[in-house]
Amino acid sequence: MHEDPGYTDLLDGPVWAPSLVAQALDAYYWFAYAMAVALGAWEAGRLKKDQVWLLAPSRSRYRVTAETLLPGVLVSWMVLLLPVVMALVEAGVWPTLSALPLLGMGLFLVCAHTVIGFTVGLRVHRAISAPLLAAAVLYLVGWSASDSKRMWPRHISGQYTEGLLFGELVPFASLWPHLLFAGSLAAFCALSWVSLATSRSTRIALRGVACGLTLAVMAVCVAHVHSWGAVSPLSANNAPLDCRGSQPRVCVPEAAGADVAGLRQDVTSTVDALRKAGVEARMPDTVNDTLAAGRANTRSTRQEWWLPLSKSAHSETVRLSVVLKSVRFPCMRTDQVNSRSAVLWAATVAGSGQRYLAWQRQELQQFQNADEVMAVMKHRVSKARTLTPAGQTAWYQQELVKACKNAGEDTQP
Repeated sequence: MHEDPGYTDLLDGPVWAPSLVAQALDAYYWFAYAMAVALGAWEAGRLKKDQVWLLAPSRSRYRVTAETLLPGVLVSWMVLLLPVVMALVEAGVWPTLSALPLLGMGLFLVCAHTVIGFTVGLRVHRAISAPLLAAAVLYLVGWSASDSKRMWPRHISGQYTEGLLFGELVPFASLWPHLLFAGSLAAFCALSWVSLATSRSTRIALRGVACGLTLAVMAVCVAHVHSWGAVSPLSANNAPLDCRGSQPRVCVPEAAGADVAGLRQDVTSTVDALRKAGVEARMPDTVNDTLAAGRANTRSTRQEWWLPLSKSAHSETVRLSVVLKSVRFPCMRTDQVNSRSAVLWAATVAGSGQRYLAWQRQELQQFQNADEVMAVMKHRVSKARTLTPAGQTAWYQQELVKACKNAGEDTQP
């Protein structure tokens, strides 16, 4: 599961235009499509009532249809454009090319729904087809986003509900199922009422082939997205970065407005302090800000670290993040006391002990003996700090081993 940021959260943090556009459009896709399909059906009924198709043709059916449907398309477009413009104006951000794909998808699908509605309206009275089509689109598009059992309908419905975190973009691989599913149906609908200068049997054959191709395209769209989860594939790390130094090279998104040089100093000084105290801390080649990765699962390696640099309100928080990356246990499972004692000692050496204690007060609330664990770890570290530097290093190494040996057992001070 992921946490979809609210609109106010997007304004509070570094502004990312694609996130604002995605959030603004989320609540209006279904309304724009429903309006488009209803207006298309209504205009078709008006042309049929006025018997326009029976008049001597001075213009092609394509032109007559386009001129008739244009006002409804423009009105439906405004339903999508106004929220986007208002969101960008409120945030004080200019639109970028990377922010336009979702808006472009919505505008295209408005046209597709208009054509579909127009086709149905040519055959069913507008008083019946317009409201029924609007209700059907409202239900189907809204249901696709709310259904928790079947995820694939939301990836072809034309409603992108996942939202975008900072640095994320929607690749074309995630957009074309939306475009082709409704677009192929709209293309087939257009062929069904365009007059072809061929024999009746040829028209039937051509429309039969078009129907088969439409169903094939729609099936391909469904098959393509069927294995996707709640979130379609995304592209991360797209925000411009401000990088400083080398070994480590520290990179933070430009929009964060952070003191990158100061953050790099915090990282290097913390690693140096840990090394001096006897911790086997390795200086990474690169330190990246997790803000740029969006919701991508970025795992740190010995050469490349991912730390919440721009989200750290204090240098002590950055130091603690470096400590947590540097302290390594020789096992996967550790105990409660010795492991926390070792990390507290390292955090104290690096100047972030109080920040670690504040964090552990929250983390230990899930245990019944939280106060006991806190008291024991602080007592052990206070006692260790009275030793010589060599003695503290030896004590730290012993804590790493004990943390693995006593995993799952109650450890006494």
